[in-house]
Amino acid sequence: MSCFWRIYLTLACLFIGELRGDGGTEFTVMAYNVENLFDVDRISSYDDYVESPTDENSYGPSKLARKLKTIATVLKSVGNGRGPDVVILNELEADQSPNSNVLDLKKFLLKYKGTTYEKMLTSDLTDELRGVPVQAWLLKALEDEGLPGYTVVVGDVPEAAQKHQEAITTGLLTRLPIVSKNTWVTPSARGILETELEVGGAKVIILGNHWKSGAGNPAMENTRLGNAKTVRDRLDQILQANPSADVILGGDFNTHYNQGQRYSFMMKTAVQDVLGSQGDAKVLGGEGKPDLYNLWFDVDPEKRYSDEYNGEWGTLIQIMITRGLGDRKGVEYVPGSFHQVLVPGVNVREPLGLPWRWTNYGPGWGASDHFPVMATFRVGDGINVVGGASPKSSLPPKEVVLVGFDRVDRSKLRNASVLQSASAEEVARAIGEYFLVEGTLSKIRPLEIEVGGKLYSLHSYNKNLKDAIRVMAKGSQVKVVGELGLYKGKLQFIIQDPSWIK
Repeated sequence: MSCFWRIYLTLACLFIGELRGDGGTEFTVMAYNVENLFDVDRISSYDDYVESPTDENSYGPSKLARKLKTIATVLKSVGNGRGPDVVILNELEADQSPNSNVLDLKKFLLKYKGTTYEKMLTSDLTDELRGVPVQAWLLKALEDEGLPGYTVVVGDVPEAAQKHQEAITTGLLTRLPIVSKNTWVTPSARGILETELEVGGAKVIILGNHWKSGAGNPAMENTRLGNAKTVRDRLDQILQANPSADVILGGDFNTHYNQGQRYSFMMKTAVQDVLGSQGDAKVLGGEGKPDLYNLWFDVDPEKRYSDEYNGEWGTLIQIMITRGLGDRKGVEYVPGSFHQVLVPGVNVREPLGLPWRWTNYGPGWGASDHFPVMATFRVGDGINVVGGASPKSSLPPKEVVLVGFDRVDRSKLRNASVLQSASAEEVARAIGEYFLVEGTLSKIRPLEIEVGGKLYSLHSYNKNLKDAIRVMAKGSQVKVVGELGLYKGKLQFIIQDPSWIK
C-alpha cells in the first residue's frame, strides 16, 4: 500500500472516530430531544410555533437561530469540540411547506457557504428561505458552528397521520456512511426510524424512537404497548436474519426504564414486558432472550435521570443495545461510557441541576426539557471491552428519585420585584428560576398575584397547594417561593413544593 493511501485511511478513521493502538475505532451515539425544533414558514400544527407579527412571544426566525446555536453548543461539549458521530433526534418539525425549496441538502449548503445561518435568518431572510425545512437549517448551523460533515435522515410521516404524528418527526445526524433507511409506522406516535450505518468495516443499525407521551397514564401505556410491538417485531426480524446483529435503540420512549416498578398498577409495560428492556448485562454476547440491555443500568440508581416531572426525575430518554454489542465482534459497547450530557449554564439550570427548558418569551432562551444521553462504541474483532457492560444494579428499583424542591435555599433567591424593570431578554433567561415572591393576592379564581405593580398568575400542579392559597382572602399579603413560568403568553409563578408556602 502506498504512503498516500496509508495516510488517507488513517485520516478517515480519525474522522469517524478515534483510532486506538489496538486497531479499534471509537464512535459515539447520542439521543437528543431538541424540544420542538421548528422552521419559520409560518405553517405549524402547534399554535406556539406560528409566527405572529403582533405577538413578541411568538416563534420566529431569531428564535430559531438561538435554538440552533444552543443545540450546536451542546453538541460541541463532547468529543473535544467535535461533537458526537451519530445523534438520534426527537421533535424535528415535519416539513409543512407545500413546496419545499430544498431537495438536495448538499447543494443547499454549497449555495449558502458564503454566509451564515444567523444572517440568513435575520437581515437576509427571504420568502424562499422561509420555506427551508428545519433539517436544512440544522445542518447549516452545525457547519457554521464548526461541526461539519453531518448527513441528516428524517423519518417519513404516515399518510393517515394524526396531529402529533404530522407535527414532529424523528431524525438522525450521522458522520458515518448510510447504507439504508426506513420508517416503520406505529400506533399514535412518530414512526420508528431505522438507519443502517457502516463503520470500520462493520454494520450497525440504529432504531430511533419517539413513543406516545404520558408516562404515568395507563391509557397512554396501552398505546405504547403497540409502539413497543412495532419495534419488537422489527427487532425479531433483524435478529432472526442475523442473531448477532449490532442494533442500537435510542430516543424518547416516553416511558421509564423501570416503568413496571415505578407504576406498579400497570399490569403490562411497553418497554419492559413487550420490548424486553432489562438490566442483566450477561445477555451481551449470549443467545436467545432476553436480548436487550438498557444502558441506564450502567449508571448508579440515584444518577439515573434525563428529565423532570412533578418534582420527580425521569428516564424518558434511553439507549438500549442488543446482545451482539457484547460479543467481541464487529461493533462493541464501551462499558461505563453511557452518561447524560450536561452543560452548566446552557442546558442545566441551577440550583437543582434541572433541564433548562426552552421558552419563546421575548427573544427566546433555553435548551430542552430533556438532557441528551450518549454512549461510546468500538469496532474491531477481538477488541478488549473488559467483558462487556458492568451494571451498577441489575434490578430496576421501585423508588422514585426526587429532584429536591424542598432543598431550595430561600436566602439565596432573588426577590421577584427585580423583574419589574427587567428587559425581555432578562425575563426570558429568568424563566425557570426560583424567586422569593412577595405580593398581594389580586384574584382567587384564577389565582393571581400583584408583585411590584405587575400582575402574575399563581399556579401549582398540586391541587392541595392551590387550595392552601385559595383559603386566603383577596387582598391578602403573600410570601412564597415561586418558579417563574409562562403559560398562554402570561407570566406566572409556579409553587412546586409545600415548603415553598411556609
